[in-house]
Amino acid sequence: MTKIAHSYLLLLFLLLFIAFNCSMQRSMAQTDAGELATLLTIKKDWGNPSALSSWSSQNASYCSWKGVRCVNGQVLSTLSFQNLNITNPVPASICNLKNLSYLDLSYNNLTGQFPTALYGCSALQFLDLSNNHFSGALPADIDKLSSAMERLNLSSNGFTGSVPLAIAGFPKLKSLVLDTNSFNGSYPGAAIGNLTQLETLTLASNPFAPGPIPDEFGKLKKLKMLWMSGMNLTGGIPDNLSSLTELTTLALHVNKLHGEIPPWVWKLQKLEILYLYDNSFIGAIGPDITAVSLQAIDLSTNWLTGHIPESIGNLKNLSLLYLYFNNLTGPIPSSVGRLPNLADIRLFSNRLSGPLPPELGKHSLLGNLEVSNNFLSGELPHTLCFNKQLYDIVVFNNSFSGVFPAILGDCETVNNIMLYNNHFTGEFPKKVWSAFPDLTTVMIQNNSFTGTMPSVISSKITLIEMGNNQFSGDVPTSAPGLKNFRAENNQFSGPLTNNMSGFANLTDLYLAGNRISGSIPPSIQSLGALNYLNLSSNQISGLLPAEIGSLLVLTILDLSNNELTGEIPQEFNDLHLIFLNLSSNQLTGELPQSLQSPAFEDSFLGNPGLCAAVNQNINIPACRYRRHNQMSTDLVILFSVLAGAILIGAVGCFIVRRKKNGRDVTSWKMMAFRKLDFSECDVLTNLREEDVIGSGGSGKVNQKVDVYSFGVVLLELVTGRVANDSSKDAAECCLVEWAWRRYKAGGPLHDVVDESIQDRAVYAEDAVAVFVLGVMCTGDDAPSRPSMKQVLQQLARYDRTASVAGACRDGRDVELGQVPKGNQGRHQATKRSYDVGAFLGGDVESGNFVARFSLSFQYGVKSS
Repeated sequence: MTKIAHSYLLLLFLLLFIAFNCSMQRSMAQTDAGELATLLTIKKDWGNPSALSSWSSQNASYCSWKGVRCVNGQVLSTLSFQNLNITNPVPASICNLKNLSYLDLSYNNLTGQFPTALYGCSALQFLDLSNNHFSGALPADIDKLSSAMERLNLSSNGFTGSVPLAIAGFPKLKSLVLDTNSFNGSYPGAAIGNLTQLETLTLASNPFAPGPIPDEFGKLKKLKMLWMSGMNLTGGIPDNLSSLTELTTLALHVNKLHGEIPPWVWKLQKLEILYLYDNSFIGAIGPDITAVSLQAIDLSTNWLTGHIPESIGNLKNLSLLYLYFNNLTGPIPSSVGRLPNLADIRLFSNRLSGPLPPELGKHSLLGNLEVSNNFLSGELPHTLCFNKQLYDIVVFNNSFSGVFPAILGDCETVNNIMLYNNHFTGEFPKKVWSAFPDLTTVMIQNNSFTGTMPSVISSKITLIEMGNNQFSGDVPTSAPGLKNFRAENNQFSGPLTNNMSGFANLTDLYLAGNRISGSIPPSIQSLGALNYLNLSSNQISGLLPAEIGSLLVLTILDLSNNELTGEIPQEFNDLHLIFLNLSSNQLTGELPQSLQSPAFEDSFLGNPGLCAAVNQNINIPACRYRRHNQMSTDLVILFSVLAGAILIGAVGCFIVRRKKNGRDVTSWKMMAFRKLDFSECDVLTNLREEDVIGSGGSGKVNQKVDVYSFGVVLLELVTGRVANDSSKDAAECCLVEWAWRRYKAGGPLHDVVDESIQDRAVYAEDAVAVFVLGVMCTGDDAPSRPSMKQVLQQLARYDRTASVAGACRDGRDVELGQVPKGNQGRHQATKRSYDVGAFLGGDVESGNFVARFSLSFQYGVKSS
């Protein structure tokens, strides 16, 4: 070919190249303009989120926009919109980006059904919709997504139902992540087994219908992660999975699997994480463990037996070993102590015996040691904190002995010491109490430790339980962060600090059985959060400080077996105790009113100088003197006099009527059951205005009285039953409960009335009304009970009862004092006494109910 021909040919190629280049540039320009417009449309469809504020037509270089990535700086391939708080649905316009292969919308607030708008993204290879709020079932045609899909992540949403068969329609899929949803149907295990390119498969944390691990998963020979925890798996681990030699993570925990752990599991050379905990596996571990890549083993909460194999010491990469809550026996292999990466070992609640590995902690950054609830013995290795990383020492409920290693007293990284219920001896390092910057919990009770405590405890410590040891010296004077301090049965001596404000956060203080002396300081009132106080069996003397009464959340108080003297302060009336013990002291005087209750009658044993007001129905001697400045005693006196006055008025009315009818009254007589050692003047001179709750025909009143008790009286009178009758079955023995059940059941109530008056039409209707009133007075909700004024008004509305009162005043021939025959003996004052007059406000004019059902308090009408 001639040179001219060559020249023409080169020119032709040059022209063609120029033409092609121009064409490509025009095409690229058109593409750029199209993708720019699409991106702006997507922004608009998503409601112009603030996170995309930089997207603007003024900035045509969209490959640099937030979340946008391009290939070679020209072709848009990636949209990554993680955590942008996107809420609007995925727009169909997103699939106008024809080269889009990577879409990440994770960690947003997307809702609704699966976004089928993505079916149009034909080039999509990576789709991550995880950590949103999608719900509903996956569409049956989900395989309409790009057939080029390699990684699909739908985890951490709210998808329900079954996983459709179409999920297996992506032959190039390498990662299928469906964990942490609400799938409650089934999943196509056999079909998923055909996705032979899978490297990651997660179906965990879904309430699938119970079923076994599919045998077909054994075909996934490229699988590296198999995560199937918490999905109701049953049966055993199939041997077909032994072909998964590429596995690095096998997580089947929190299921219902059983049987033995297959031996091949311990031979997977690439396995790093093995989580089989919280199942029902049985049998032994190993024994030949050659899976040398293992970094974490958690077999806890199963039924494994046998020994921990010595070959576990071959796992040089092992950092976490959890075998707790099994039935393992024998010693902890000494080789465990030589593992170079072991940081966390939890073997508690087994049946292990023997000593801890002697080099434990020397060769690794050991941080957590939990071997409690075993049969381990020997001394704690002094190497535990060799590398200054130890934070938890939890060895309680074993048979360890010897001293607490002195070197551990320098282990300032520790935040939790739990040594209780062992046989430790010797001095506990004093430095622990004040110099450990992270220490929060010390539980060393039930050992034989000796030593003393510093005056100031670290403010980080919140819990100290050190009872039943041999500690001595003074009790600390300050522990600002301490909430629970239990140091009973030691040898602490000396007085409590005068300034207890340094314990302001205490909720429990238990120092019983020591040698503490001195008095209880008034500054105890600074313990405003205290709900448990036990200083019993010490040598505490002096008066009970009234300031204890300011501890409004205190529920348990035990100061027994001390040398306390004087009276119990009236401020104790303000306490809300469920348990009280002041026994075996030298207390004197009258009990505060709120403590004069059967609930506390055994709380004052061994205090012969204590007494209670008369007629309190408790096993405490009645006081033989009066204290004129106490309202409670005056109330009792006043009610007694009023009761007598009311009864005398009622009996007078009775005598007048009898004389008019010409009947003999000598069959009734008055009997004094207690000689009164006070007069009317004593009562009147001690009345104060703050004591007055109302007034009646006999004057101001103080046959705040409990409406509930009066309601019980009404129920007893109407039904003829006693308040508690042990002769009846459980459903009927308690009158109040039985009455409530009858009332709530609805229907006629005439049959609840005592049989002796059921056939008296003149009484039956009133008796039912009184029964209902008694039910209202004994309601569970105290604020909803009627007041005594309301009770009196209701009784006055009953026509027949009112006519009885009128008959008494007018001398009509109406039979008064009518008591059902079956109740006469039970209402004798020798067997039961009530001050009904005081309940009703002391108004003799309103004494119709008293006249009809006459009861007594200090005096009684007894049938001759």
